[in-house]
Amino acid sequence: MTQMSESENEKNYIDIEQDLRKRYRKNLWCRFTKAIREYDLVQEGDRIAVCISGGKDSMLMAKLFQELKRHNKFEFDVKFLVMDPGYKTENRQLIEHNAKRLNIPLNIFESDIFDSVYHIENSPCYLCARMRRGHLYSMAKELGCNKIALGHHYDDVIETILMGMLYGAQVQTMMPKLHSTNFEGMELIRPMYLIREEHIEAWRDYNNLHFLQCACKFTENSTFRGDLENTSKRREIKQLIRQLRQINPFVENNIFKSVENVNLSTVIAYKQDGVRHHFLDAYDQPAIQEKTKEKLDCLKRHLQELGSVAVAFSGGVDSTFLLKAAKEALGSRAVAVTAKSIVFPNREWEEAEAFCQKEQIALYSFEADLLAVEGFADNPPDRCYRCKKALFEEIQNIARAHGIAHVIEGSNMDDLGDYRPGMQAIAELGIPSPLREAGLYKQEIRELSREYGLPTWEKPSYACLASRFVYGETITKEKLRMVEQAEELLMEKGFRQMRVRIHDTLARIEVPKEAFAHIMQEETREEIIAAFRTYGFHYVTFDLQGYRTGSMNQTIEENKK
Repeated sequence: MTQMSESENEKNYIDIEQDLRKRYRKNLWCRFTKAIREYDLVQEGDRIAVCISGGKDSMLMAKLFQELKRHNKFEFDVKFLVMDPGYKTENRQLIEHNAKRLNIPLNIFESDIFDSVYHIENSPCYLCARMRRGHLYSMAKELGCNKIALGHHYDDVIETILMGMLYGAQVQTMMPKLHSTNFEGMELIRPMYLIREEHIEAWRDYNNLHFLQCACKFTENSTFRGDLENTSKRREIKQLIRQLRQINPFVENNIFKSVENVNLSTVIAYKQDGVRHHFLDAYDQPAIQEKTKEKLDCLKRHLQELGSVAVAFSGGVDSTFLLKAAKEALGSRAVAVTAKSIVFPNREWEEAEAFCQKEQIALYSFEADLLAVEGFADNPPDRCYRCKKALFEEIQNIARAHGIAHVIEGSNMDDLGDYRPGMQAIAELGIPSPLREAGLYKQEIRELSREYGLPTWEKPSYACLASRFVYGETITKEKLRMVEQAEELLMEKGFRQMRVRIHDTLARIEVPKEAFAHIMQEETREEIIAAFRTYGFHYVTFDLQGYRTGSMNQTIEENKK
């Protein structure tokens, strides 16, 4: 193995750390910190044993923890723990070499696990993993740690989900954190939970790093190696996912989200704390309030009376529920029509497309150049009217071309209480609003969406990007892109309900009051400011009134007084 000078070593780890902060910030660092926030993995005063196997995942995790400790606002401690279960000399040397190159101080201890399981015929890999986990817990506790961190990533999670279904006949996942059942006061955390393996490999290859693959005695033995390759269920699952992705590019995200969107009302049985629950246990109990159920029945009757419908589909809470209800009432005579435009984030289009694919609903889309609509770019108070008029006229044309009798849209009773000039356009074009006609309010739609198992039941409200502009300010492609990038960043940082209002080159951030402390954390605040400036904002402000819908309409109401 080529030895490196101290200067070369220092240069390499400094460059690699810089790459994590810049080149791989979005795909590695931001996803790492998002998992820590979203799953509450690290608290003040923690002492975490970062478990390093010598592979790419655990080595990257160690570097990310170093960065977190360097920049985090509260104190915690880390120990970088390596267990040698019987590695060959060259494998042990490779781990130590990489640790030196990456500037990771190791705590190494030895065991004889490989020798202990080598002659076990049934499930030696499973037994090895269990024994290694136990040794790591023991050593971590000796070092005064209260947590061990493992390097399982996003791909490990989705593979586990599929393996459980296909080979274990159960729905389960690899949890972001667990309490140890054998070591009191200890937790296992997985901070790489949201990081894709392809991004780890990209980081490894870009920095010309070489890590251990599998260094156990089974893979060193050619007899065992062939058997393992042929029987590896995880390898089969990896291949299956690759094949499925060729058909549906959203399949991995859908697998991941499937265990977040479990609707207990649609499963036959489930277990909780060792207790089995069956759907018949509560079969005769009303799932939703009777009044809401009556409104749902009214909605379905109205949809059936329409005969065939084209739902103006945005992918939001209301239009998704309406489309689902239309599909139930009309089957293939219900289709979706979606506009693709720079005023709608691409993320929304992708989610809408994925939903229609999943529900097997015909989706028609068209390009909408809204900046070319007369007066739209000038952003007058009736901008929404001009937009809706142009969009729905085109949707009507598409519906007629496919023999669809009616175009319908998803406004609800709550929409009557705000300034919404777009409602006038809908009325002028004779577009039915079945949710309003059924008397459904937003909260009821969310309840029904949850009952249906729709992923949008708790999705935040999300108006078009043009609503972020103060009336009278010219809307441009560049500024729309600035807003989209800014809000994408806030979503990556865990802010689900928020707005970035634009005032020329000033960004005004609205988040709920309960998120004030989060956004004012020094690290978060500095990252937002730095990123927003790269997007084109000169000034970044925080609105002390917090998030509220229709805040840009305030000036209109004040001018009326």
